[in-house]
Amino acid sequence: MINLKYVTIHEKYMGLEDKIKSIGNSVSSYSWRGLEFAVDMYNQAYDRYPQTTKFLSTAVGTVGGDYIAKKIVEGEDITLRDIAFTTFAAMYQSYFYPKLIDCTEKIADVGFIKRAYQKLGISKEWAKTFIIGGLFFIPNMLYWGLLSVKNQAEITLKSAAQAAKSIGIGSVPYLGVDYLVTNKLKKRYCLPVWSAAEVVYNSFLASVAYLTK
Repeated sequence: MINLKYVTIHEKYMGLEDKIKSIGNSVSSYSWRGLEFAVDMYNQAYDRYPQTTKFLSTAVGTVGGDYIAKKIVEGEDITLRDIAFTTFAAMYQSYFYPKLIDCTEKIADVGFIKRAYQKLGISKEWAKTFIIGGLFFIPNMLYWGLLSVKNQAEITLKSAAQAAKSIGIGSVPYLGVDYLVTNKLKKRYCLPVWSAAEVVYNSFLASVAYLTK
């Protein structure tokens, strides 16, 4: 004997499941179209005004990341001084950072380095990822110094050592992004991808700080 109540519940469940799948497909479709539109607009801007586009792409990460770190995490107001310092950082980073990709490729092809990572069983792609992470250490320390001056914090050997430790730990979440940038994407996309990663990472830290208050 057929349980009509069970059949009705099953039909409602299947109908709800179909609606959820339909909504998911629609969201995925709109998200993909939005991404395609954003990439197309970025390409047009980059082709016309490459330097300005690179600067603005970097500023999203420097200014936005500093806003999240200072306003949301520390609860302090953003000043014109903050914006001036992070904007200056965006200027030199937008010029210098893309060049690290070329340096990474050249370093990975150096004889003794190539033999070293091959002996360790590391692919060239991952070797480049680790190399660019190492190359970023000095610029990141300089950026830390710049932020310290901006925030009028004392720079000491102890604080520098702590910063170096934090930068080393913080570079781990970026490995996937660095792999993508150095091996899979055109160089023109490196700055917006790095900036997006910085904003996401700082947002994550802000969320953790908020939840653990």
